[in-house]
Amino acid sequence: MYPSSNTSLVSMKNNLVSKKVEVFVWRAKWERLPVLSELDKRGIDVNSVLCPLCGIDIETVNHSLLSCSHARIVWQKVRDWWGFDSANLSFDNLLRGCVPSNCSDLGGQIWQAVEWICGYLIWKNRNQKVFKKTSWTPPNALSEIQVLSYDWVAKRCKKRKNRMT
Repeated sequence: MYPSSNTSLVSMKNNLVSKKVEVFVWRAKWERLPVLSELDKRGIDVNSVLCPLCGIDIETVNHSLLSCSHARIVWQKVRDWWGFDSANLSFDNLLRGCVPSNCSDLGGQIWQAVEWICGYLIWKNRNQKVFKKTSWTPPNALSEIQVLSYDWVAKRCKKRKNRMT
C-alpha cells in the first residue's frame, strides 16, 4: 500500500504549498486519511460510515474531497474563479496536478497549489465540523481558499525569486 520508491513522493511535491499540505496530499493519495469507511475497515467502532457533511453516501477519501455535495460546490467555485471547466475534475487529476493546457509552467504549479489547498481546506473544515461541531458553509470557502492560496504562493514565489538572484 505504501509507495515502493521515492518517485511516488516526487510527484507529491509543490514548493508553493506548506509541508502540511504536501503531507495531506500524500496521505490522500495512499488512502491514509482517517475517513469513516477506513476506520470501520480497521475495526474502529464508528456510529455510521456516512459522510458527516452530506449524510448521504459512505465517506471515502474520494467522496470527502470530491464527490460530496459540499466539496462539489467548493470545487465549482474554485474552477469558476480560474475560468476552468469542472467536467474533468477527478481524484487522480487532483493528485497528479493535471493542469489545463492554457497554463504556463508557473501557472500550472500555482493551479496545482490552489487545488491542493482547496482539498486541504475541505478536509480541515470537515474535521472542524466533526470534532468541534462548527458549521461550514461551502459558499464561504472560496474566500478562505483565495486568501490562503495568495498568502502561501506569494511568500514562496518571493523566496524562490530571491534565491534565483
